[in-house]
Amino acid sequence: MTPMDILAVLTGADEHGVMNAANVLSRRRKAHIAVLHLAHLPEAAGGELYVAGTLWAKLIDDFRKASASELKSISTSVARLAPGAEVRQAEVVVGTAESTVAQHAMHADLTLMQRPDSPLAHAAFEGALFSSGRPVLLVPPDWAADTLGKRIMVAWKSKREAARALADAAPFLQDAEHVVVVTVDAKPNGDGAGPGRDICRHLARRGVEVELRNADGLGRSAEDALLEEARHIGADLIVMGGYGQSRLREFVFGGVTRALTRTSPVPLLLSH
Repeated sequence: MTPMDILAVLTGADEHGVMNAANVLSRRRKAHIAVLHLAHLPEAAGGELYVAGTLWAKLIDDFRKASASELKSISTSVARLAPGAEVRQAEVVVGTAESTVAQHAMHADLTLMQRPDSPLAHAAFEGALFSSGRPVLLVPPDWAADTLGKRIMVAWKSKREAARALADAAPFLQDAEHVVVVTVDAKPNGDGAGPGRDICRHLARRGVEVELRNADGLGRSAEDALLEEARHIGADLIVMGGYGQSRLREFVFGGVTRALTRTSPVPLLLSH
């Protein structure tokens, strides 16, 4: 088993799900863990560029004291993960979080984050997913399971993003006990003569024991159908392409990626 370099991105000091996932991965995959804490600099309300000098100096001083306290707490937790784990801190605003995370993430095999729930976390997630060239593993808040990647569900659609996600998930797929490729309302004319069949053959030739399920949406949204299949399978990881449409279009009209990154109770491995 080839060791992995994993970047765990934190936007707070109490993201227990991320720390638990880092612990699971460090044990199972002999991973080197680097924790990046994003310290959110004060931002002037309403876009005001001027803040009285003494007030701004106090805000920055209070911020740095709080950040130092958070870093100390994080460092204590990271010390329990694995020998050689490291901690980094970067001062960011929402507008710089994306580029900061991307720069760190492109030097790791995988970026680990909590499901984004704030403007800062969303910016960090987009930086990792769209600008690093690396996959992202999102875990739910307070995720506390002790397995990750034993039972994998692949949400498959014949698109570039899904193929990229499968390639990036190869280390997990090779070690999984059970892999199920799931399509939802797949039509033979749009997804090959047998939807999902060709990608299953591809995985099987690489030694992955794989099962195919073509799910009927039954009038449900694709994300609801996928989550139901994940529950049925007992999946502890979902692999899927990240944002097949443009980000703007996904934001306006919704989309499977957008829905699952907000609601999935199962960790998601995404690539773009």
